[in-house]
Order: sequence, then structure tokens, then C-alpha cells
Amino acid sequence: MRFRTILFLAVLATVAGCGDKAKQEAPAAQQPPAATAAANDHAADLTACRTAVGRLGQTLRGALQESIAANGAIGALEVCNVEALPLTKTISTEEGVIIGRTSLQVRNPANAPDDWERARLTEFATRKAAGEGADALETWEVVDDAAGHRTFRYLKAIVTAPMCLQCHGPELATDVAAAVKKLYPDDAATGFAVGDLRGAFTVSKPLS
Repeated sequence: MRFRTILFLAVLATVAGCGDKAKQEAPAAQQPPAATAAANDHAADLTACRTAVGRLGQTLRGALQESIAANGAIGALEVCNVEALPLTKTISTEEGVIIGRTSLQVRNPANAPDDWERARLTEFATRKAAGEGADALETWEVVDDAAGHRTFRYLKAIVTAPMCLQCHGPELATDVAAAVKKLYPDDAATGFAVGDLRGAFTVSKPLS
């Protein structure tokens, strides 16, 4: 699986205001049956995915907050464009997983969701609309491919925080909008409001 270029992670400040998302397990009743079974049989894999998400969120949050303090939203865009992918690769290697970010509205087309991710993101939107707390949205499942390879897949929601609006809100500053267009000509990741489901961390842990 490819490593994903990280979207602007200012959504984490809470991996969402570029802050860590809560690592609480979503209620079993909200999980697909296959996901619940996977959690029962693969507790260590679930923990590994949550750990990787927490670590990536914390690392990127620190880099983004430092850059925003020094150079504003333009600095944050530069972090996402230049530093995020190497940081993500390092954490993936050290944690033994493949981690990235995805969304139904991506900034970089390389981060577009695959079929599994798209279905889970759609479920997240439905669960949030039904009143479930967005910070608690997560799901997992053991997926078998046509070649017989098994992968533990995990998705954790990212919610739009106030600081995210600088680069993902409905109205961007002129210089920020110009920088986004230059770096990401196919950008579709604006128009969000605080509390919106921004996207998700996606983690894959090969099992066989």
C-alpha cells in the first residue's frame, strides 16, 4: 500500500486541531460485526493502530503549531507539503504499520480513499448525523484480498477544529488560497466548519 501524502493536519489540535484523537474504543454496537470480531481476536493489532495514530497526531501537531506560530497558515502548508510524508514514513516503519490520512474531500488526489475507506467514511458521516460523538468515531476490520493476504485495517475520524479553518474553512485569506492552489491544484478540502468530519487516519497492519 502506498504511503499517503498527509493532508493539512491542523485538524488535529484536540489529530484534529492537529491534536490527538481520543483513543477510546467506540461502542461495540456501533461497529460492523466483522469489525467487532476483529477487535476480539486482534486486540494487539488494534492497540498498535491506535498507538500509531496517536503518535502521528502528536508529532504533526507539534510541527504544525510551531510553523503556524512562526509563519502563519502558509508555514503550515509548507510543513504538510514537505515534512509530513517523511515523518509519516518514519512512524510507519517504527510502529510496524502503514499509516496515512484520507477524506471524502481530499487536498491531494494521492490521498483519495480506496473502496474500503470510502465506505467507512460514509458510515462515519451517518453515525455522526445520528448523534454519535465525532471524536469517538473509529472502525476496524480484517480484510482478505484476492491473493489471500490478510490485513487489519483501522480508520479513526478527524474532526475540524477552529485552527483548521485557516486552510480548510469556507473563506481563506488571499495568500493562503493562492498557496493552496499552487501546491494542490486539484484541492477539494475547503468549506469545512468547526465540528465537521474532516477525514480520517487510515492504518493498515499486514497479518499474512
